[in-house]
Amino acid sequence: MRFLFAIWLVTCPLCSQFETKLAPETARAFETYVKSAEAELDARWSGRAPFLSLAASDEDRKRLFKGTLLIRSAGSRNPEDVTDGLIHDWVGAVYIPDTSVSNVLAVLQDFDHHSKIYPEIIRSRMVRRNGDDMTGYWRLERKQQFVPAVFDVQEDVHYKEVAPGKWICRAYANDIREVQDAGTSKEKDYPLGEGLGLLWRLNAFWSIEVSGNGVLAECRTISLSRRIPNGMGWMIKPFIQNVPRESLTSTLQNTRKKIANQ
Repeated sequence: MRFLFAIWLVTCPLCSQFETKLAPETARAFETYVKSAEAELDARWSGRAPFLSLAASDEDRKRLFKGTLLIRSAGSRNPEDVTDGLIHDWVGAVYIPDTSVSNVLAVLQDFDHHSKIYPEIIRSRMVRRNGDDMTGYWRLERKQQFVPAVFDVQEDVHYKEVAPGKWICRAYANDIREVQDAGTSKEKDYPLGEGLGLLWRLNAFWSIEVSGNGVLAECRTISLSRRIPNGMGWMIKPFIQNVPRESLTSTLQNTRKKIANQ
């Protein structure tokens, strides 16, 4: 019965009774959360705390150097419940041997080829660039059980070298539009902040450091989605709760893979 209902839900198309809108107070709660997270990151980037949170201990550094990809919750509650929304906060790190920071930056900044590097990005391009500041576009496809979701994403990205061999990146995707009937003649974007509410905001913060003969790369992602609607937890909950962590894992894995194959 659930299978039939799920097929009906995703083909009806995305029935209006399950659609929602991003409320101003939800957006403000997200901005407040991100501001606090950036204050913590600024302490690391300015040298007042360890540069990489997942490489602060000898044990974690050893695991990273052995090839382990570390993923952990960065929030005390994950997801964080806010007014009509959920904030998802994850941090991951990977060691990429036999490479340089410039090679890592080249991959991360190459919007024109991201669709060939990251499986969930099906189209990508550089919109504009001015030195280490750039804006890129992704057509992002995320799937979890019976909830396929496609988004048009525009991301503003800012890179900076904060010390010799240490780079940071702040990336803000505030222009995220769900795509209805993607890939068909009826395809269209929902207005900003409307749709199923599976992804309203997506920020990423990279800390990249030379270490030995390679590079340690850490990424913290903070995203915003709707709350899980009553009666729909069995279908939407796996998407909302699992995809943020899985997406970060995939990003780190495929970044390392691309550099290793160069």
